[in-house]
Amino acid sequence: MNYIVLLVFSLGVSAVDCAGLHSLQYDIELVSFYNHDVPQYSITAYIDGLKYGRYDSDTRRGQVLLPSMIIPSLSTHAKHLLMQIKFAQRQEAIEKHKMEFVMGFLNKTFGNRDFHVYQRRFACKLNEDGTIGGYEEIAYNGKEVMVQDKERVVYVPATQEALIMTQQWNQHYDYAKINKLYMENDCIQHMKMYLPYVSTDLERKVLPKVKISSLELDRGKKLHCWVYGFYPRDVEVKWIKNGRDEIYSEESAEILPNPDGTYQIRVSVEVTPEEGATYSCHVDHSSLEKILVFPFESKYRRMIHITIPITAVFFVALLALGMLTIRTRRNNG
Repeated sequence: MNYIVLLVFSLGVSAVDCAGLHSLQYDIELVSFYNHDVPQYSITAYIDGLKYGRYDSDTRRGQVLLPSMIIPSLSTHAKHLLMQIKFAQRQEAIEKHKMEFVMGFLNKTFGNRDFHVYQRRFACKLNEDGTIGGYEEIAYNGKEVMVQDKERVVYVPATQEALIMTQQWNQHYDYAKINKLYMENDCIQHMKMYLPYVSTDLERKVLPKVKISSLELDRGKKLHCWVYGFYPRDVEVKWIKNGRDEIYSEESAEILPNPDGTYQIRVSVEVTPEEGATYSCHVDHSSLEKILVFPFESKYRRMIHITIPITAVFFVALLALGMLTIRTRRNNG
């Protein structure tokens, strides 16, 4: 089921990339038919990139993912969360209808039993100057097909293939106006309601741990820099050659969540070792006072480092033994 995971996370998972003081984001995911690996329908909620809640069609219940959000059941906030769960339950039928609409245009050449993924990302943000913004994206099988144009209050196609479909979507549905109103009002109010509860979690910082490894290839080496156990999510990891030249990787590196709420990422590059060249992994994170630099040392260089001290010790031992032998002979004479 790696295919499923790849599609589900192909758009990424964090809204903190959009500039702003605070953000609230919902990731809605729907698959074409049920299987035991992933729920058919799910919503994951983030505040400032921090995952705080989830709903799925298997349990039809909401799950609070932060201890700070677990509060007495009679409070106003708890009642609000219950209303959000009911909204998610009603939204399931609407999202299924949307997926069928998209599949009708983009899935004409595929069989009915093929596995397909529909995704919708909705986010609002509060900027430092007090202005309000946000965005909405719709993807199908990991490929963005439509986005909301807030100025024109319509959906626009992200690809030429989705042009006719988007035109029909705007004629049959009024979602752009409804979602724009929700984005600029209810979403912002919900964000302000949640922030006092999660402020401690948002300020938490955990230092990253790093492991360096390599793999021999026919044409060179593949260097791996695994950074794990860090929080918050944002991190910059890159390989540097000779202390100044960044090495770009052809592989996309994803920041993945850990069960304990921290994150991990692995950045890999292929290099052709050159005489005298050095390679190092640079890690930049908000929990660090300065960028961490972890050099890669090949087996050959490590053998040199080990061999030189051993050889030196052996030479000193031989010299001492020789001097002791000479001294003993003199005493005997």
